Amino acid sequence: MIFRIGSAEGFYGDNVLSALPMIRGGHVDAICFEALAELTLAILQKDRMKDPSRGYTFDIDLIARKVLPEAFSHKIPLITNGGGLNPQGAGERVRQIAEELGLKGCKIAVVSGDNVLDRLDDLQAAGEPLANLDTGQPVAEAHNPFWVTGNVYLGAMPIVEALQNGADMVITGRVADPCLYLAPLVAHYGWGWDEWDKLASGIVAGHLLECTGQVVGGNSLASIDHLAGADMHNLGYPIAEVEPDGSFVLTKTPGMNGHVTPETVKEQLLYEVHDPASYITPDVVANFTTLRLAHIGKDRVAVSGVTGKPRPEKLKLNLNRLEGYSRELIYTIGWPEAWRKFEQMKGMMQAAWEGLPIQRIAYSFLGVNSLYGSVAGLPEDPLELIVRVMFTAPDADTLKTAVRRLMNDGLSGPAGLGISGTTIGQDARPIIGLWPTLVGRDKVTPCVAYYEV
Repeated sequence: MIFRIGSAEGFYGDNVLSALPMIRGGHVDAICFEALAELTLAILQKDRMKDPSRGYTFDIDLIARKVLPEAFSHKIPLITNGGGLNPQGAGERVRQIAEELGLKGCKIAVVSGDNVLDRLDDLQAAGEPLANLDTGQPVAEAHNPFWVTGNVYLGAMPIVEALQNGADMVITGRVADPCLYLAPLVAHYGWGWDEWDKLASGIVAGHLLECTGQVVGGNSLASIDHLAGADMHNLGYPIAEVEPDGSFVLTKTPGMNGHVTPETVKEQLLYEVHDPASYITPDVVANFTTLRLAHIGKDRVAVSGVTGKPRPEKLKLNLNRLEGYSRELIYTIGWPEAWRKFEQMKGMMQAAWEGLPIQRIAYSFLGVNSLYGSVAGLPEDPLELIVRVMFTAPDADTLKTAVRRLMNDGLSGPAGLGISGTTIGQDARPIIGLWPTLVGRDKVTPCVAYYEV
């Protein structure tokens, strides 16, 4: 009998209630909520800087209150990496909500072990250089080493353990996106951890599912002539019907908007993929170039022929560090002589900020070159310019002073210069910089804890 996995979250803030029609219609055997990205971890760290008890996604509360009760009654396990930087806190929060709702017997599993921030010195002493993947620079030579997070991309193994121990909801920290979806397949079918083709097929299923609306027509050029704008608000999220050999059919929640075609599948298949012949995950290296797609019916695309290679010896580790603070101001400049006025504005800023440790200033023109940069030519004499100014400094007070100085020149600048009032009143935002690296698999030990109601 096939095993069916639904995907109800592809980013922090996605519509997690899309899980409900999957459950109520009896369309799935497990549901995954994929909430994390490098940016998301930075957002969660900013939350935790304000409140140390945070660090997990606010979606966790909504899933626990609105989805978990129905999933629990149907014996459909839920899996999420929305635990983010604080999976233990998320697990305790879900336990509290489950107890409030009277879900007696509900078992919540929390996967941790991805956080190695406090072990950086020990890892280096054990021979791990933690070299930056982009520059090759060892972490010991990093300037401004104010590390705030350090999370390894774990694989499916600890989630499988939790599911096999009867978990109704599994909450993790940084587990690689497609591995969330691989886990229930391994737990259900008992695939061996060296059955590379099956594991790779499960990873491809996860990769196609992980961005929810994208593979069913959202964010898709393939659907631009086939999906009305109003229909995009309520798409039926994707479901993979997976056979014991790993082959699967990709479809969507029946009776809801959207469509699944070979074109939407191809778009998602190539999303965030650098080498289709070597898609590296913690559990297996998948080869997309051997797979085959077949359109076998309305909203049904069969995927087969995926092959895999042994898992890597190293796991990806993302370190984040505090690199200062940023502010944004948006100005409007009108005709005539818009370009001349822009040059005057820049000169005014440079004079106003003299003596301040402003580290970086970047200008872009919204509607002109903010998306494509120098690819788009600048108009000779525009009727209007909307100028976005981004600037950074080592501390927030410097940026507050910089804005105040500019406001003092409010009636002394270029003719007709305007500014967005909402940008004036914004707070400085911390800049969380990314340091991608690798760490030996043998240096990382995932663990599973259980919270029962």
